[in-house]
This record gives sequence, C-alpha cells and structure tokens, in this order.
Amino acid sequence: MTTFDYLWIGLSAGIVNYYVTTLALWFGHWFSHLRWSPLRDFHVLGHHVLYPNSRLIQTLTFLYAHGRHDSNFALAPWLFLIAFAEFFLFPFWLFAACLVHSVVTVGLSSFIHLQFHVFDTPLERFDWFRKARTLHTLHHDADRNFMIADHFWDRVFGTYDDSVRSAEWASPQVTAHGAKDRLGAP
Repeated sequence: MTTFDYLWIGLSAGIVNYYVTTLALWFGHWFSHLRWSPLRDFHVLGHHVLYPNSRLIQTLTFLYAHGRHDSNFALAPWLFLIAFAEFFLFPFWLFAACLVHSVVTVGLSSFIHLQFHVFDTPLERFDWFRKARTLHTLHHDADRNFMIADHFWDRVFGTYDDSVRSAEWASPQVTAHGAKDRLGAP
C-alpha cells in the first residue's frame, strides 16, 4: 500500500469512528434515562440530582457524582464495545489510531460538558458554546438533547430540541449548591 492509501484509509476510518463513538455516547446517555435501565443510577440519580433542572444547572465548580452515581459508568460499556470490535476488525495501526481518536472525542465532550455546569468558564465568550449550553439546559428539563455539541444523533433519533433560543435563555438564579446569583448580571 502507498502512503496515500494509508492516509485515505485513516481519514475514512477517522470519520466513521467519530460517528460510531458519538453514537455510543448518544446511546449510553439515552439508555441511562430509561426508567428500567440498569444504568439509570449512574447518570440520572447522580448528575441529574446534582443539576436537577435548567434553573439549577451551574455551580462555582463542577460537582462530580461518585460510586454508583458516576455518569461515566453509563457510557463506558458502549465505548468498550466499540473498542473491542475495532480491535478485532482493524489492523493494529488503525485500531490504535481509532482508539486515540475516540479518547480525544470523549475527552473533549467531557470537558465541554463540565464547562456547561460552571460559572465564569473561559468558553463563555464563544457563541457556539452559549448555544450548546442552552441546548444542554433543555436536557436537564426533559429527555432530549442527549449530545453535548454535535447533535447529529439527536436529529437522527428525534431527540433534538432547540425550542429555547440563546437570546431567550436566562442564566440560573442560584443553584442548590450555593453558586452566586447571576440573574441580571451583564
């Protein structure tokens, strides 16, 4: 194979891997919201208890759930399943590249999600971030907008909702965890 062939295969696999990884994130998040899901405790009874609705979505520092209420456990099975399949389906170099790509994708999603829940984030200055956070606030009120920034799978599965526009969204007054009052702040 030529260098071009490796680049073409790598690029194609990277694109497919992105959508497979984000599908796993969407599915794990959606699945953990089902009332009968064995993973419900990890996400809904953890993260959604700490941040129960769109008015109580921000704190001074991110609040992590622990043990049976850690959201990462709700997503991990699906991500491990993908890595396991890619290990057996791809040559090692491609598996390794896809694994690194998945780790970066999940890491960036987690970082952005963390920023949604804290006051005074440096990302606040970006329009894309404010819109993404607004869409995420809707998720804390109802089972919709399961993704963080790229809502491709929400659109595919009919869980996307942009009914609240950024200009209409009011910052939370105060959280149950003692965050400062931002209502009416410039």
